[in-house]
Amino acid sequence: MKHVDDVFRYAMSRMGQREEAEDVAMEVVQALPNPCYRRDLRVYMIGMARRKIADRLRRRHPVNEIRESEAASRFDHASDEAAMVARTMSSLSPEHREALAMKYVVGLSSAEIGAAMGKRPEAVDSLMQRARDAFAREWTRTSSDEVNL
Repeated sequence: MKHVDDVFRYAMSRMGQREEAEDVAMEVVQALPNPCYRRDLRVYMIGMARRKIADRLRRRHPVNEIRESEAASRFDHASDEAAMVARTMSSLSPEHREALAMKYVVGLSSAEIGAAMGKRPEAVDSLMQRARDAFAREWTRTSSDEVNL
């Protein structure tokens, strides 16, 4: 499947654990009708992943765990920045996190994000602007660095 990597990257950005992201990606592939002739297959698969992730997050019991991005395995600028991005993303609302992940992790357009989230492209553009503003405010608060949008 040519869109499985996109589904995995999206799931990984939302779940934070490789094994769960792989499970979601495989569940999406297994749930596809055979043969599948959908014109917008990529968006359809991301939409399926979105619902599967929401179900998993609802069932998840609250636990205190250290995500890989927060573990101090390396001490360099890139890993520090990746941990800060993960921390900043986790402070955003679920809708903002989801929109930013679809845009910047998977690379979907506003129209594709709208199709996956059940919103008009104009509403997605507005949501993306609010999400970027919220990310920038939180980033500035935690790092004292300004974000150039």
